[in-house]
Order: sequence, then structure tokens, then C-alpha cells
Amino acid sequence: MAVRNTLAFRIIALSGIWIIIALVFTATLLLRTHREHTAQHYDAHVQMHLEELIGASQFTDDGRFRLAFQPSDPRYRELDSGWYWEVRQAGKTLKRSPSLGENSLDLKSLEPTTSVAIYEISGPQKAILRVHVIQVLIDPNREPLVFLSTAPTEGITEDVVDYSNHIVFNFILLGIGLLLAVVLQVRLALKPLKAIGTHISDIREGKANRLPEDQLEDVQPLVDELNNLLEHNAVLVKRARNQLGDLAHSVKNPLTVINNAAHDMESGQRELILQQTSDISRSVDHYLSRARTYGTEKVLGSRSSIKSSTEDLVYAMQRIYLKRNLIFDLSRLQGCWFKGEAQDLEEMLGNLMDNACKWAKSRVQIGCSTLDGRLQIFVEDDGPGIATEEFENVMRRGHRLDEAKPGHGQGLGIVKDIAGLYGGSLSLARSELGGLQAKLDLPSA
Repeated sequence: MAVRNTLAFRIIALSGIWIIIALVFTATLLLRTHREHTAQHYDAHVQMHLEELIGASQFTDDGRFRLAFQPSDPRYRELDSGWYWEVRQAGKTLKRSPSLGENSLDLKSLEPTTSVAIYEISGPQKAILRVHVIQVLIDPNREPLVFLSTAPTEGITEDVVDYSNHIVFNFILLGIGLLLAVVLQVRLALKPLKAIGTHISDIREGKANRLPEDQLEDVQPLVDELNNLLEHNAVLVKRARNQLGDLAHSVKNPLTVINNAAHDMESGQRELILQQTSDISRSVDHYLSRARTYGTEKVLGSRSSIKSSTEDLVYAMQRIYLKRNLIFDLSRLQGCWFKGEAQDLEEMLGNLMDNACKWAKSRVQIGCSTLDGRLQIFVEDDGPGIATEEFENVMRRGHRLDEAKPGHGQGLGIVKDIAGLYGGSLSLARSELGGLQAKLDLPSA
């Protein structure tokens, strides 16, 4: 069904139908012309023998009819050959060809004339005959003679059938050749459009920013409009990001002032205000992150390296947890790419790696793989892990299993939200290292 809904299929199908119609019409016209030509050839042969009959006809002195000679064609002597001649006078047969035997040609209601008339009649053995009839006055003192000469239409039919077999075979070869030419022509004609599709894929994968400008005149307007659309889209996204940054600064600066002023208040009021401003700040960060991701998840060209982002985060984690001497195993990292913004990838990986570092005894392992256009990222630790029934709870915002550990319980919730905005998911499982395994399912570039 997908193949039928393509421009190439429609062009080839319509061209194929037109080729078939044209070839059938041409073949029919050729066969009809050939039949007429073959019939004319047979008529000329029969006409020649008819003239022989007329030239050989004479009456003796005693009034008897005789032929000085008979037509030379040996088929007139072969019984029921379809090649017959007959001479009549006043409805009676005076002479007939040996091929007729004792039979006589039935003209039914046909009236002979003084010029040659050609008809098709049914002869002996119910064969269809092409008969030439003419009435000639040999002796003015006697009744005119009617001369008949025939040829079987079977010969014409066989000749036409033989010719049609050659025509059909040759036209089939011609039709195949024409169809192959159409396929080649369509492929060459649509090659620029396929190239544009390939370039768009390169843009989506982050390999290019614009479509090449050197295109055929027919598709150049399309390329120009697509490039303008890409530039317009990039401008809108950049403007939205700048506005989000401005909004973050305009909200967080007053919050900082409120926090500083709250430290001079009484203990009860101070704790309440600090708690509320902290919640506001986290909410602002969360919804700004969601808004930023909504603006970038479908942007062409978003492409981020897993290995590069992971190595940068490992460097940061080694500084934060310097006293822990944690081992970071990156041996399972392959050449994977995330179809999205690097900052979103780093925020998800950063939260997962930070959780793993908090609970790990000595080892944190990060790996990735791709399958069917999907990216799988694994972050594992050798810590104590958590109970299976707590997997869903820990991904809820604000839920903490251990109040002694630093944090606000927002990390896994943020990761789950960002992954969901990219059509992905976050899942938890027991790690082979003994601790927790966090798996991200995301679109792969």
C-alpha cells in the first residue's frame, strides 16, 4: 500500500496503461491493414485466373461451349481446396474446376453484373470463400456467360494469424522496453526530490544546517522555501530560549532578595519564607525546563553525543565526590547519539549519575545501545539498591527514601518528565552490580 502511494508509482502506472492502450490500438490497426493487403493480394491472384477463364472461353460452330485452356494453378485440380472456378449460362453450369467435383457454387440472391463483384460465400465443406463474379457477353447471338472464381478466406486468416503472432511478440518486447525506459526516466527525474529528502534527513540528524543551494531550476523554489522555513524556525527557537532565560532571571533575582531578607527575620517566619521561596525556585526551574524541551524536541538538527556528555559529567562528579574515590566504568559506551538537545541530555544523565554516586559503594557504570531507532542508556551502581515496590514511588517529585542524604527528591521526577517530553521513558531495575539500574529509553539520532 505504501508503494502505491508514491509519485513514482503513479507516473509509471499511468505510463504503463497508456503504453498498453497505444500498443493494442496500433497492433489492431496493423492487423487490419495487413488483412486488407493480404485480401488484395488474393484478389489479384483470383482476378488473374478469372481473366484467363474469360480469355479461354469460346463457342464452337455448332454452339457448344469450350475452353481453349484451363487456369494453370494446380490448386484448381485439388478436390475441396477452396480454389474453384465455374462458368454458367442462363443458370446452368457449363464448366467447373476439378476441385469442385460435382458441387456447384451457391450465389443465392446475388446478381452478376458486367463488372467484377467480390463477395464472401459459403462453399463446399462449409468453407468461407472469397468469390469474384462477372457477367460477360462472349457472343452477341448467345446468352451472356457468368464467370466465378474463388479463393478460401482460410488462407487469408492463416496469414493474418501468423503475422499477428510476430506482432504480439515484437510489441511485448517493445512494451517492456518502453516501460523500462519510463522507469529509468522517472528515477532520473525524481532523483533531485530524493536528494532533497536525504538532505533533510541529514539536517534532522544534525549533519547539516541547510539544504544545498545548487539545485535544478524546477526544484530550486522548493529548496529556497525550505531553507527559509528552517531559518525562521531556528530564529523562533532562539528567541524563545532568550525569553525563557530573561524570565528565569526576572523571577530568581527577586527570590534571592527575599531569601536574603528572610535571614534577618525571626526563626519561624524565616523557615517558612525560605521553604516557600525554595519551592518556588524549584517549580520555576522545572517548568522552564519543560518549556525549553517543548521548544526543542521536534527541532531539526538536534543531535547530542552520549559519550561526550557522559565524559563531561564524569569529570564534574569526580570533583564533587572527590573523597569517595569512585570508579566510573564507561566501557559499555558505544557511538550512540541522542536525538535532542545536549542540555536536556546532560540534565537527565546528571541527575541519574548524581543519584548513583550518592548511593554507590565504589563503582558507577554507564552504558548505552541502540535498537530499531531507539536509544537505551543505563546508569548502574553497586550500592544497597532499593526495594522493587519503591520503584514507582522514588520517581514521584519530592519523594525521598533517606532524609539523611542531600537533595530534594526532585531528580528522578525531572528525568522522567524530560524523557516523556521526547517520547521516551525512565525505568528502574536491580543492577548486576548489586545496586540500582536506571534505564532511559529515548529517540536515537
